[in-house]
Amino acid sequence: MRMGEKGSRHVALVLLLLLVLAVPQEAFANSAGKTGRSDSGCGGTACHSNTGTVTPDLSGLPGSGYSAGAVYTLTMGGSGGPSGTNGGFNLDASHGAFSNPGSNAQIQNGEVTHSNSNSRSWTVDWTAPSSGSGDVTFYLAVNFVNGNGLNTGDAWGYSSWTSSQAAASTNSSLNQAGSERGSVFSNSVFELNSGSPTLVLDNGTRVTFASVNTNTSNSSSSVYTSDDVVSIAGSCAILDNYSLRCTGINNYGQLGLGSFSLSNGTVDLGNRMAAAISDGNSHNCAILDDGSVSCWGRNNVGQLGDGSNANRNAPVSVDLGTNTTAVAISAGSDYTCAIMNTGAVKCWGFNGYGVLADGTTTNSNVPVEVNHSTGMRAVAIATPGYGACAIFENDSVYCWGQSYTVTAINGPVTNGSVQIDFAVGRTAVSIDGTSDHMCAILDNGSMNCWGVNTYGQWGDGSCSSVIPSSGCDGENGNTPVHVNLSTGSSAIAISTGAGSTCAILDNYSLQCWGQQSGEFTGTSGNILLPHTMNFADGADIAYSDQDMDGDGTRNALDTHMPGDDDGDGVPVPDDPYPSNPARWMNCDPGSWGRLTCTEAEPGHFAATGDLYHQPCQTGTYQPESGYPLCYSASAGNYASFAQVTAQTLCSAGTYQPNVGQTSCIDSSPGNYTNPNFGDAGSYSSSAFNISANSAEYNGSIDSNSDVQDLFMMSVPKDAGVTVGLTSPSGADFDLAIYDYNLTLLNSSYSTAYDETSTNNTNFSDNSNLYILVAPYNGTGHYTLQVWLFSTLDGAIIGNPSMVVDVEIGAGQYQCSEGTYQPYSNQSSCVDASPGYYVPDNGSISQTPCSSGSYQPLMGQSSCLLASLGNYVGTPAAIDQTPANAGHYVNTTGATEDVACSAGTYQPNTGQTSCLDADAGHYVGVTGAPSQTPCSAGTYQPNTGQTSCLDADAGHYVPTTGATNQTACSIGTYQPSIGQVSCLSADPGHYVNAVASTTQTPCDIGSFQPLSGQDKCDLSDPGYYVDSTGSANQTACDPGTFQPNTGSSSCIDSPPGNYVDTTAAIAPTPCVPGTYNPLTGSSSADACLPADPGNSVPSWGSSYQTPCTAGHYQPNNGSSSCLDADAGNYVDSGGATAQTPCGLGTYNPDTAQIACMDASPGYYVDSTGATQQTACRPGSYNPNSGSSSLANCVFTDAGHYTASEGMSSQSGCEAGTYQPSTGQTSCLDADPGHFVPASESTTQAECQLGTFQPEGGTSSCLDAGPGNYVDSNGSASQTPCPPTTYNPATGSDDRDDCVGVDPGHYSDVAGLADQIECAPGTYQPNPGQTTCLDSDPGHFVAYSGMTSQSPCPAGTYNPSSASDSGSDCMASDAGHYVDSQASFEQTPCSPGTYQSAVGQLSCLDAMLGHYAPNEGQAEQLPAPLDTYAVGTGSTSVEDCPESHITLQVGADSEEDCYLDTDGDRTHDASDSDDDGDGVDDGLDMCPLGLMGWSSSPGSDNDADGCKDADEDADDDNDGFPDDADALPFDSTEGYDNDMDGLGDNEDPDDDNDGLTDSEEDAMSTDPKDTDTDDDGFNDALDAFPNDPREWADSDGDGYGDNDDAFPNDPAKHLEEDLIGKYGFVFAALGAFLVLGLGGFMVMRRKGDTTITEAAEHTESVAAEPQPEPEQATGETADTDQFIQELEAELDRPSAPADAKLNEQGQLVWVDDSGTVFAQNPDGSIVTFDAATGTWTPLE
Repeated sequence: MRMGEKGSRHVALVLLLLLVLAVPQEAFANSAGKTGRSDSGCGGTACHSNTGTVTPDLSGLPGSGYSAGAVYTLTMGGSGGPSGTNGGFNLDASHGAFSNPGSNAQIQNGEVTHSNSNSRSWTVDWTAPSSGSGDVTFYLAVNFVNGNGLNTGDAWGYSSWTSSQAAASTNSSLNQAGSERGSVFSNSVFELNSGSPTLVLDNGTRVTFASVNTNTSNSSSSVYTSDDVVSIAGSCAILDNYSLRCTGINNYGQLGLGSFSLSNGTVDLGNRMAAAISDGNSHNCAILDDGSVSCWGRNNVGQLGDGSNANRNAPVSVDLGTNTTAVAISAGSDYTCAIMNTGAVKCWGFNGYGVLADGTTTNSNVPVEVNHSTGMRAVAIATPGYGACAIFENDSVYCWGQSYTVTAINGPVTNGSVQIDFAVGRTAVSIDGTSDHMCAILDNGSMNCWGVNTYGQWGDGSCSSVIPSSGCDGENGNTPVHVNLSTGSSAIAISTGAGSTCAILDNYSLQCWGQQSGEFTGTSGNILLPHTMNFADGADIAYSDQDMDGDGTRNALDTHMPGDDDGDGVPVPDDPYPSNPARWMNCDPGSWGRLTCTEAEPGHFAATGDLYHQPCQTGTYQPESGYPLCYSASAGNYASFAQVTAQTLCSAGTYQPNVGQTSCIDSSPGNYTNPNFGDAGSYSSSAFNISANSAEYNGSIDSNSDVQDLFMMSVPKDAGVTVGLTSPSGADFDLAIYDYNLTLLNSSYSTAYDETSTNNTNFSDNSNLYILVAPYNGTGHYTLQVWLFSTLDGAIIGNPSMVVDVEIGAGQYQCSEGTYQPYSNQSSCVDASPGYYVPDNGSISQTPCSSGSYQPLMGQSSCLLASLGNYVGTPAAIDQTPANAGHYVNTTGATEDVACSAGTYQPNTGQTSCLDADAGHYVGVTGAPSQTPCSAGTYQPNTGQTSCLDADAGHYVPTTGATNQTACSIGTYQPSIGQVSCLSADPGHYVNAVASTTQTPCDIGSFQPLSGQDKCDLSDPGYYVDSTGSANQTACDPGTFQPNTGSSSCIDSPPGNYVDTTAAIAPTPCVPGTYNPLTGSSSADACLPADPGNSVPSWGSSYQTPCTAGHYQPNNGSSSCLDADAGNYVDSGGATAQTPCGLGTYNPDTAQIACMDASPGYYVDSTGATQQTACRPGSYNPNSGSSSLANCVFTDAGHYTASEGMSSQSGCEAGTYQPSTGQTSCLDADPGHFVPASESTTQAECQLGTFQPEGGTSSCLDAGPGNYVDSNGSASQTPCPPTTYNPATGSDDRDDCVGVDPGHYSDVAGLADQIECAPGTYQPNPGQTTCLDSDPGHFVAYSGMTSQSPCPAGTYNPSSASDSGSDCMASDAGHYVDSQASFEQTPCSPGTYQSAVGQLSCLDAMLGHYAPNEGQAEQLPAPLDTYAVGTGSTSVEDCPESHITLQVGADSEEDCYLDTDGDRTHDASDSDDDGDGVDDGLDMCPLGLMGWSSSPGSDNDADGCKDADEDADDDNDGFPDDADALPFDSTEGYDNDMDGLGDNEDPDDDNDGLTDSEEDAMSTDPKDTDTDDDGFNDALDAFPNDPREWADSDGDGYGDNDDAFPNDPAKHLEEDLIGKYGFVFAALGAFLVLGLGGFMVMRRKGDTTITEAAEHTESVAAEPQPEPEQATGETADTDQFIQELEAELDRPSAPADAKLNEQGQLVWVDDSGTVFAQNPDGSIVTFDAATGTWTPLE
């Protein structure tokens, strides 16, 4: 019950408060330490806190990344939270190891935590992991407490930090773009075989080069091809998914595709992947990821090494020998060589030039170990031509084969190998050779090449050829030559081709030289020196050469250290694959790779050690990168494709109840689904499935009808689950979890947040877990946080922050009442249509309303009856029908309406009465829906009338239904009576008063063309009226007009105008260009055109106007004069033509009366000119009016004109000069020269000590301080070289540069003064370019010093370049420095300590104390229960078992006292030695088991002996527990029927349905269900003491076996016996009836007990069943009773040989094979083999 549960909560809170008050201060913040919380924080009470306001701080992490194996001291702390000094923490790291925890800290389970709560700052050392471990993530949780003993006021916080591995080396040749072809230690991303070089970028793109030729130039450009390549070798490439793709010619099967005809595809390597590949001329070989070798292609001379000479179109294995693997491989011209894990070299194939180095020239089709005679291990291999070269362990290079050890095919073998002689002190770090020449990168970044140099492939500017015309006079040879790379550049990668070489330099540029066909420069000529290619993306070339351990040595050169048996450079135990040189790292779960680890992409996963990530299968998804698993699609979702990154919510109309599905299910008819709604089931049969991964599940309980939500997760083997429930705001939801049997595992009933877990339940196999969310009060949305974790290592499975709407799309829902759905795959239900209803849930159709009812709305579950005034006559009506007009309805449910009586009417529908006729109307019939209006011409002012009145004369009635008559209006008249209208006035007349009987004629000047008017109209403009009574007006004639109204005549047209139409209201003016001097004109011809030389500019003119000067007009009838054109003029009025300008003049404008003279600097050499012509630059003209180019004069020397049209020349300025005439500019003085004056014709040289870097100057500059000028005409000064300086100006000799003094330096050229050495540096020598940093252990305090000062003893300085004595640090506490000039302090050795700083030595730990670690600042007192003997102790000794010390600092075993129960009270003072809560004087086991307390649950009889382990008689009743049926009940010892009730209490000891007292009365055995052993239960046996009888079918008291008439109760013997004993038989029959009736009642009687827990958490086992219907109360008659009784007696019964099982059932098998069981209550069940269940026997 809820009330009971609340009471339990109150009791628990009181107990908790008492426990908290009893906890000592040091218990705060989990004083014993806390682990497993660094990455999840301290929510709830996990860290003695419930508020996350602390900000953790972690210092000491390496800022630029960690160095593998380095040790760093980390400091943990935090800020925020409560004030005080108490706290705790938990630090963990994904890689590396912790050691040396500082004060108040300890290491538990590999994590660091506090050892007490006395601090808020802690330290620990962290050792960085081995190289290649990747990023390290640190997780820190910090808990600060305020010391009040409760969680209130405490606070916590957690955070994380990530540190990457620092760059391994500053050597520019490492960890950069490059190629170690055929090596397992890198990828080949730079290749040159023949033609263009190929580069691989870090995004997998391939780059090649092609010539670009135009009409003007030839060049080369880069060609980018998008791809997924990580390593290339000729026609084959390893892709980023570790598959091997080959493309190209396949005549020998060299593509390895299982076919000789395919031209591209993926090589089938079985379950292996390629780690390194190498291409020969017609075959390919690969080292696989297990270190084995496979080859394919041409095999004519055994180059595949498989023991045959047959070509292979698919990979074949090469037998390298027992326990032998390969680390590098190089396929040459018809042979192959490989370096073994031991450093040996093995080759196979063609041996005509001795490349197998076995002393012969015989081919071999199996590997042969090379006898190179060096006695060293090989680390890199190349196969140029028909030879081989290798770098050996001392970085030397030896070669053998063609031109090295054999000079002619099948010639003699001279020796094992030949060493390549590099310059003194130089060694090789990388080699490459594919054709007839070799190249190497040396240890200083330079390059050497040797061998054939026909095309200049050495890169030294030379070439060799026997053809004289080639221009090559060099010779081939095996002596290395220096490659002329760009000045100051080093090579970081090389690749040799058939006749060319390429190198990548340390500035990421690409240089190539040798033979080409346009791919280098766009031409076909050989290139003898390195040429920089047109390529700007060198920095994006994929990294290849790597230094895994960061020691500055390339991987291939850094192998075979102790413990590295497989030669991969990683010794055991760091190598997870100690026998495989191709594998030396296991990526963490979620990452994959061989050389480096890459996070699995979204839609993929990667398990530990995976070489490539795997796609998520259908039904699963993964939204993030870096995960080791894919998530099953949640219920309500699906994933229909592989490698998807998100699950898809089921669409509307579909659902999916299961997890991990690829599609959704259509909703069934009568149901729907909606992506905005869902509700998890309440019982196990309807529980919603959730995926087996961590996630945040959102759900809701939105109404009181939603009693609970139940979810089921299929928990994997060896996994556990923690569940957190966040209730809605203001609500309280409870949480419980159940196992697959619906047994409660755990529960939580907190208010706002609940959390529970499977705890220690270990699922040894996949098992279902049920999660129940039940509202205690309130509703709303809740969050269910599920953490699925491994019980093996505690790792979280999945992403707890992933959000899933857990109730959406997981189920379908029944349509509610009022709705239905006939179809599947629907997102909603259909509302019942108007006129229909749906009374039940889950309906697939609607029901029409019956007649007499209707339903106007949609979605209804019932229909409405017709109301008063309405009726419904048809089914499925959507509305009721109102009573018709003229009718009424005064009852409900009517099916017809009633007509109105005569004299009344009803115009409306749905009425209950009728209306009387209105005035102006009458009604003459019954049942009228309306009244009749009076007809037109009549009217009726009264109501209820049957006729109407005629209208009077002078009046009219125009409409029907009138109540009065109307007088004629103005404009009309009527002389008669009884009319419906009046007469309109005639045209030419009007009527201006009402009720008129006559009309009036119009006056002169007015007219009226219309009838019915009340006035006459005035004549319009353009018209006139000259008589009375006119109906029309008269138009004016042509030549006249009239602008006014009401006129009786028209007006003549004036001069300058004419009127050529009738009815004119105005004259028409003559158009511009014409004029008219006459009046009364009636035609446009009266307007005369203007004469030439004249114009008429305006309308209606009576005269013309002559043109003014500057204008002219040659035509007639013009409205304006023309402007004189540009280049012309008009100098008088009335002109008919214009005049052109003469030579030397021009006119740029129009309408001018004269022309302008040409300006100075210009001339005009033609007539009619509109502009003047400028003299050209370099000439000028000082005169005006010029008419010829000859008038322009050339400029003099020293002068110029820069632009055209100049009237004078300009002199050259100082700094410029001009020696020629007719020039447009002056010349700038050259650098190193000057021009001091203007108008100069020459320049002068700068003299010694001066220079001029600029052109166009008038003077030279003196050489500046730090420089000199030692030649005339210098454009620059020469800086004094480094180590010298010059303070003077104008120096003209190198000797003016002075050497610097000691304590000074000059590091750059051109210094004016020497530079003092800065503090922290010194220089004892003169003439230096740098100063020396002070050494560690020293300092230099002043500038310009020639020596350094040592730090005094007691101090040290680990840094160089220290500039102050303060940099000499006093040794820390726990350390000492015993001499001067020390660069480090020495930690106190274990057993000693030093609390002071700056000391020369350490102190021994005192008695009772110890110093366990190096660098102890304090000695530690021996902890409780330990002791430290003597001084200088490094450890303590534990007291004997069950002994304690009374205080810290014990110094001998004598300080240890016996404490048997561990309560820290030694036995001599302890009244309860075993701590079980029972005083020793009363304890039956005074020194018994420890670690428990006596309570009714653990010690039933309170005797001090633990029931489960010590007490043989838990209830002290004298019956041993193993013989006691009720071992915890002292009043009971036996339970005959095993029903849980002891025989003393049990009223029916054998549970046969008869009480013990009844059995005593019947003389049957109360402890035996079948006293007479006849196979029938005593309660069913009519004769329980008679083994011969058990039934009395006729109830006559005689058993059926002895009854002659077993079915006739009237007799059992002869007739006289029946009469004699009839009464007795009747009495026995009655008794039997009553007994069996009682048995039937008892058999059907039962009750149910509901526990408090079940009531609180609700039932999840099954859905509640409907209550059984009550009996009708009818009593069966006697015949029915007898039939039932006979059926009961005919039921099978247990035979004598039936077996009694542990449930007290009798079990037997009949002749047909049916299995029966008789329950203790006599009921019988049978076993159904088809279903595996027991079924009651009907």
